[in-house]
Amino acid sequence: MTEDVDAAFGRFAVAERPGLLAAALALTGDAARAEEAVQVALARTRARWGRPDPRGTAHDALEDAVTGWRGRLAGRQQVLESLDAPAVAPAAPPAWRLGPADAVTDALGRARRSRRRRGAGLGAALAAVAVAVPLAWPAPTPPATPQVPAPVVAAPPAVPVLTAPTRGSLAGDAAFLDAVRRVDWGPVVPPPAGQRDVVLATDTLGGRVVLLAGTVDEDVRGVWLTGPVGAPADQLTPFVPRRLGPFRPASLLLDGPGQATLVVVAGPDDAVEVSPRLQVGPRGTVARTYERVHADRGVAVVPVPTTAAGAGTSVRVLRDGQVVYRSAPEARSARGPIAAPDLEPLRPVAVRPAPRAVAAALAEVAVPLGVEPDALEPRLLWSGEVPLEGVPGTVAVVVARSPGGGLVVTTWAAQVGPGGAGRAVPCGVHTPPGTADVAGLVVARVCDFSAPETEPSDAGRWLVVTAPASAAQAAVLDRRGGVLATVPLAAGGVVAPLAEDARTVRTLDADGRAIAEVPVAAPAVSRFGDYGDGPVR
Repeated sequence: MTEDVDAAFGRFAVAERPGLLAAALALTGDAARAEEAVQVALARTRARWGRPDPRGTAHDALEDAVTGWRGRLAGRQQVLESLDAPAVAPAAPPAWRLGPADAVTDALGRARRSRRRRGAGLGAALAAVAVAVPLAWPAPTPPATPQVPAPVVAAPPAVPVLTAPTRGSLAGDAAFLDAVRRVDWGPVVPPPAGQRDVVLATDTLGGRVVLLAGTVDEDVRGVWLTGPVGAPADQLTPFVPRRLGPFRPASLLLDGPGQATLVVVAGPDDAVEVSPRLQVGPRGTVARTYERVHADRGVAVVPVPTTAAGAGTSVRVLRDGQVVYRSAPEARSARGPIAAPDLEPLRPVAVRPAPRAVAAALAEVAVPLGVEPDALEPRLLWSGEVPLEGVPGTVAVVVARSPGGGLVVTTWAAQVGPGGAGRAVPCGVHTPPGTADVAGLVVARVCDFSAPETEPSDAGRWLVVTAPASAAQAAVLDRRGGVLATVPLAAGGVVAPLAEDARTVRTLDADGRAIAEVPVAAPAVSRFGDYGDGPVR
């Protein structure tokens, strides 16, 4: 049993060690320290073998090993980086002290010695107790230390947002306010004019903005009205927000692409912070940076950058120092789809992807990063056919480089009929370090075409695998390492029905020898960008 576990760990270590070494070198800047940190991390991973995510365990252990030599000033230290700093061009790879096989042997030895030390320490402690107890008088029981309960942080109070009195530069214009109360709300049935609250009425660099709200049959409803600066009430255009609530901050994005105007309405004493875009750093770390903006009685009006396909902006609202809301703003007008460039595949392909899949993949990355697709240096890693019933689909695995230097790998699938009608589904995003070898990337993703009426079955869920040319086939493994299926990688990758309980994919060469093992990433449940989902509980 131990031999089988050691063999599985060995295959994992050989596959993951290059990435760990690259990450450690980026963290430490020193080849010797980097290699030692990786060996410590591998040994700890072997000691914890059997956890669901060995790759995550290894990277967590690597971070611990690196922060260990840096020193801990107080508790666990986080390794930080400048996310907007461009990645430095990598130098020639160093000559590592250990080869792959020696590194596995070293890690296994470290893990065994660690187990023996723990066992010896426990034995010594038990022996000391066995000898000491007969010779010593019972020690008096120390007085119990009073337990100090942890401080309870009270949740901020709920504060009405969609209510009078009117805020904004036009709050004192009684005639205008009376006129906007009578404006048509478009597709929404409004309350009687006398029961409509003008929450906001103001002129901005992006135009005139009004927010109205009211209640119909205990249902809170509202509408934005927008138009040019100085426009009368009857010339304002209604825009119905998708999500609205009496205690929920509201935000709207005007104009774009390019410089746009963001309007945020929060509680009168709330603080407002804005993050213009997502950041992906050279080591693949993903984060957002928020900055406090001026808010007058909870209303903030600020310029933000946008792209042709949308905005990477996220809004955060704080009350009594606690975050109560975080979300992307709504946009007054929908942006058109971006044009899909004709990307040459880096690996052999049997079918080219639908342009809709490529366009969706690029938009998913470019919009949150706040750049146009061309700035991402996009490349098509692989594409293949999804054998859907009726109209076959295609899948595209696209690699981009973020402004901060990290790689972003995104996978999309599309099913498009001859007339252009169809759908595109996201299959997930991951962010390898910028120094990762693109040609050596192994991707295992799930594309979910299942219909709601088939839930919770796996019908319509497809496993997408692409790997370098050295991989001839892929073994799909369950959580215990058992082989569920083996599929050929004839043309740079494969699309196959998702086996139940599939957890990892092991690529094999033509002789059946293991090359790499990667987890099967779960289907995407939220869009890439870390915008936030609204109220924060």
